[in-house]
Amino acid sequence: MQRGYTTVHERNTVYEWKINKIDFFIKKETTFTLYSSKFSSGANFEDEWRIKSIFTPHDKIEFYLCLTSNHHALKTIFSFFILNERKEKNFVKNYQYRLNKGEGFYLSLSKKDLSDNKDEYLPNNTLTVCVDLSIYDTPVTTSRKLELNISKRQMAHDYTELYNSKMSSDVIINVGDKEFQAHKIILMARSPVLAAMFSHEMIEKKQNKVSITDITPEIFEKVLEYIYTDEVIGLDEIADELLEAAEKYQLQSLKETCQESLSATLNLENAFKLMTLADLYNANHLLEFTTDFLIANMKCVINTQDFKQLEKSHSSLALKLFKKYSFPKNEDKNSIDDTTSK
Repeated sequence: MQRGYTTVHERNTVYEWKINKIDFFIKKETTFTLYSSKFSSGANFEDEWRIKSIFTPHDKIEFYLCLTSNHHALKTIFSFFILNERKEKNFVKNYQYRLNKGEGFYLSLSKKDLSDNKDEYLPNNTLTVCVDLSIYDTPVTTSRKLELNISKRQMAHDYTELYNSKMSSDVIINVGDKEFQAHKIILMARSPVLAAMFSHEMIEKKQNKVSITDITPEIFEKVLEYIYTDEVIGLDEIADELLEAAEKYQLQSLKETCQESLSATLNLENAFKLMTLADLYNANHLLEFTTDFLIANMKCVINTQDFKQLEKSHSSLALKLFKKYSFPKNEDKNSIDDTTSK
């Protein structure tokens, strides 16, 4: 199967502009303009901004956030404010708008208000103007195909018939309160674990009886069904339980089939559960697939209770996820590993 992901990251920066000797500018009786230094949001494209201030001979001082780089309809979320002596925000004005080069929105201040409250708003004769700016990166769309080397070999029709009829069965398997009849040679051919059980001088080899206590009869019946027919009816409903059984009995093709089934159900609600399950049962394809999905949706999941629980109960998985998100191309991987090991 194939899936595509479109991700957009939000870049946030707060720019602070201090203008000292502010009383000199407030008292001037002519109109004049000041510009801040240029700054950037750090987006994945080159954006450039600065604040423009206009002092008029009247009572107003106006501050404009201006886009100086050549962009068309750049979506922005920003707020203007000044900081008082306690570093608290005052005269906050919020905007959400698409800006083109040369455009801007402003914060208007009263010279009188500032002068009458200079101890509050102009500590040390300095006006501090701030812009809290958020920019969205250019959307990045990626696609990925979950490629699994799933065996397409079908069991012959006569093996299916043999499974259904249990003709000439030579081994009995007791699971819970249920008894299953099977053929030892088929079990040994399909499962290395069962082959070892019947190849060594164990009680199972002598008595041709096996008792299994760590699996339910319902799931074991599905395991037998797969061993004989290479298929499982109703797989999607029990794929998580069958994944455990496939790992236990080293049924690699069943394990890969379960991974494909589980990957088709992947969403934000079950992603951490599937990631943990994949790690527990060495399901590497599913683990990589869920990890890529979570990275593509990191902003949606980083503050969820599921992620916090992952950090507590599976800290190594959380660290792996964080590393891959922070260094997607493995830049500085060695330095990260070195830092982690210290």
